Formats: sequence, structure tokens, C-alpha cells
Amino acid sequence: MKAVDYMINYDEFFRRYPYRYAIPVAVAKRAAQINEYAKPFVATSDGNPVSMAFKEMELGYVAIKNEEILRALIPKVK
Repeated sequence: MKAVDYMINYDEFFRRYPYRYAIPVAVAKRAAQINEYAKPFVATSDGNPVSMAFKEMELGYVAIKNEEILRALIPKVK
């Protein structure tokens, strides 16, 4: 597996996942999986499980479950 440079386009990332508080939870859970037993889908140059989890979410390998529940929590501010 080739190491991927860890540069996240945060504007695109937050457009795809507008759930600011769910992102760290999802990344932490995925990083724990990588650290304990799961094989990562990408390799980063630093080898950090958190970096791998962020990159996997950005590339679409890992997604947040139950997005319809999270959509109800987004405030409708004009």
C-alpha cells in the first residue's frame, strides 16, 4: 500500500460531513479499530491511526452511520 500525503481539504470535508461533533467521534472510533485490529484502507506517511482515519473518511472509505438522525440536529439558521 502506497503512503498517501496527509493534506485534507477541510472545506470539502465539512461540505460532505456538516456534523462538526460527529466527525471527531467517528474518526476516534475508526482510529481505535485501526490501532486494535482493523486493516487500514490507506497508509499515511506518518503512520498515525488518526491520520489514516481522517484520510479514509475524506476519500469515502469510511462514512458516518445514521446520517438521517444527525441531519435533524443541524440548526436551521438563516
